[in-house]
Amino acid sequence: MESTLKNCLESNRLSMQDAARVLGVDKSQIVKICTQKYPNWKDKETEYVKLLKDAGYKNSIAQKIKIDTDVLVLTRSVTRFQNLADDLIDPTGTMSSSIGMAIGTAERGKTHCAKWYVQNNPNAAYVLYVDGSTKTQLLRDVCEAVAHTRPHSFGDCLEVLEENCKYARRLVIIDEADKLPVRYLEILRAVNERCQLPFMLVGEEGLKVKTDRVPRLRSRIRKPIVLFEVAKAVDVAAYYHEAAGIDITLETAERLARHAMGGFRSIVNDSIAISKMSKASGLSTITDNMLEKLCA
Repeated sequence: MESTLKNCLESNRLSMQDAARVLGVDKSQIVKICTQKYPNWKDKETEYVKLLKDAGYKNSIAQKIKIDTDVLVLTRSVTRFQNLADDLIDPTGTMSSSIGMAIGTAERGKTHCAKWYVQNNPNAAYVLYVDGSTKTQLLRDVCEAVAHTRPHSFGDCLEVLEENCKYARRLVIIDEADKLPVRYLEILRAVNERCQLPFMLVGEEGLKVKTDRVPRLRSRIRKPIVLFEVAKAVDVAAYYHEAAGIDITLETAERLARHAMGGFRSIVNDSIAISKMSKASGLSTITDNMLEKLCA
C-alpha cells in the first residue's frame, strides 16, 4: 500500500526536504515514514498528514483527467439513429421500406455511433464497405457479420442470409455506404427484399443523392433519414461529463467546440491531448493555459 504521506507530498508538490522543514523534523524521518521503515510509522504518518493539512496543504493526491473515449453521448443525432435502428430491427415491425439511412460529413460520430449500437444489440451487425470490393466480396462481408462465415459464391451468400434471417430479425449497418456504386445499392435492395434483411446505410451526404436518383431505391428508404449535425457546446460538455467525469463551463465547452469545428472525432482527439496535459501538470481541471496550448 502506498504511503498516504507520500501521496500528500506529491499532491502538494512538496519535496521530502520541504516537508521536513514545514514539520520541523529531519528529512531522514520523512524518508523512513514514506518507505514504511520508521517505527510505528502509521501513527507518525497520520500525525504528519494532519499537521500538513492544518498548515494548508491538501491531504490527498489530485486526480488527473482520464478520458474514456468509448462513451457515447446521447446527442439529438445519436438518439435519432438509435430510434431508427430500433425500428428497423423490431421483429414486429414492417419490412416495407426497411432500408435506413444516416448521413453527415466526416467526423460527426456516425461510425462511433454505429459500432456502439452493434456492441449493444446482438442482432445487429457492422460492415465497413471497402471501396473497390466486388459484389461477392460485399456479400461475403455481410455473411461474415451476420453468420460468421464467408461463402464461396454470390449464390451461396444469398442462401446463407436467407437461412439466417428465417429465425430472427437482423440489422446490417453498412458504413461508408456513400462509396457504394449504384448497382451495389441495387443489390442490397434486392437482398433486403429476398432475405427479409433490413439495412442501415451510413455515409456522407452524397449517399442520399445516389438513392434519390433511382426511384426503386428512394422508395425503400425508411423515414426519417438521420442527419448527423455539428456538435454543439452542450454536446461537448456532455462528452466531458460522461468521458471524464468532470463538468466544464459553457465558455470552455464553446471554445472546445469551435476548435473542433463541430467534429466529434476532433473533440475526442482534443480530449486525449488535454488528458496528457493534465498528467504532465498534475491538474484535474481544464485550465486556460491548457486551452491556449491546444488551440495554438
